[in-house]
Amino acid sequence: MQREPTNRWVTFCALSLLFFVVSAGAFNSLGVVLPAMVRELGWNWAQAGLGYTVLGLACGLASVIPAVLIRRIGVRGTMVLGTVVLIAGFAAMAVTHTVWLYLAATLLIGIAFALVSTVPGTHVLTGLFERRSTVLGAYFTIGALGGVAGPLLYVAIQAWTHGWRGYWLMFVALAVLSGGFAILTSPGRGQEAPHEDAPPEQAGPLELIAGLGDWTVRRALATPQFYVIVGAYTMYLLINTTAHGFAVEHLTERGVDPRIAAGMLSLEALVGAVIGVVGGMAGEKVAPKTLMIVALIAVAAGMAGLAEARGYGLMLVYAVGVGLGWGLSFIASTMLLFSYFGKRPYLELYSIMCLLSTAAALGPALGGWARDLLGGFEQVFLACAVATLVMLVATLFMKRPVQAAAPAAPLRRQTS
Repeated sequence: MQREPTNRWVTFCALSLLFFVVSAGAFNSLGVVLPAMVRELGWNWAQAGLGYTVLGLACGLASVIPAVLIRRIGVRGTMVLGTVVLIAGFAAMAVTHTVWLYLAATLLIGIAFALVSTVPGTHVLTGLFERRSTVLGAYFTIGALGGVAGPLLYVAIQAWTHGWRGYWLMFVALAVLSGGFAILTSPGRGQEAPHEDAPPEQAGPLELIAGLGDWTVRRALATPQFYVIVGAYTMYLLINTTAHGFAVEHLTERGVDPRIAAGMLSLEALVGAVIGVVGGMAGEKVAPKTLMIVALIAVAAGMAGLAEARGYGLMLVYAVGVGLGWGLSFIASTMLLFSYFGKRPYLELYSIMCLLSTAAALGPALGGWARDLLGGFEQVFLACAVATLVMLVATLFMKRPVQAAAPAAPLRRQTS
């Protein structure tokens, strides 16, 4: 217990490093490596996009697993399982020669992403730190920096080895190192209980007055506000999987140098990383709903820019817009769950949100099909922009679920 003030920062570093590695080796990296894999292995873009869909589906559908595992075997046990699956996924990607092995690799990486990243990470960090928005902003920023590093690392390794397999082998080694560090420093089951029973000062006066601490998962799931938050979060993932899967190929087909196109992915991730820090600090004073509105506007503008991009102007609109929206998205969604429903049901609600947002995984499959049918990705990106605007309107009209707040337990028994 007395080691917490020191060990919590070690835990933060370990969880953030693992988030960095899995972010660098998952969505952003796959979008950059796919063109080379498609050409060498003779696949079509429907097959390539299906891998992205499997990655997104696995990540979303598996998002309830860490919540169950954490309650049963603790964070450390969950990290052990997730690290093993992550290593297997990267190894399968490195040796793939068939579409089926490629799909299996994306399945494993998606499951591992759910097991070792945001669900256990936010669960542990919100229990260890009182300034939750700030620490979550730093955590998501480090993860976003992985998205910056991934494409740049691929460009460097591809220039050195003239191939793509060595890139995935590098991630096998990184997964071993970062996963081992996270396993060693994650709190054991006996260390998690004190953070579940947070001291009273962690709940602000407004939370106590509104009775947010009395929310249950069942009552939260009955509110339309929860599904608006889920819808906005789903849009962020839809953009992440669809745009990152096809942006490099889309820009290359429109005459952009492949290295510059890959650089745009890194620039987008860099913007997201910087905004993650700013958003985390702003989240201490700015309403999370405001952050979500800004994020949705930025994402819609960015996707419209990507659809029509041929030169630096609209490519920068894409990189800055989507990066800004992505940088704010996790903070906005996470803090809205806290603000509206409190700490007690957070782990389950966050996992359910990730599960429901699995619908975003359909984007790459439809995008690959559209590319083969129409010869381009413009219509897919424009459709993403329009869908984001729909969620923006829903968010603008969303209000705090005050009437759904649970009354005190004795009062509840009297009125039932």
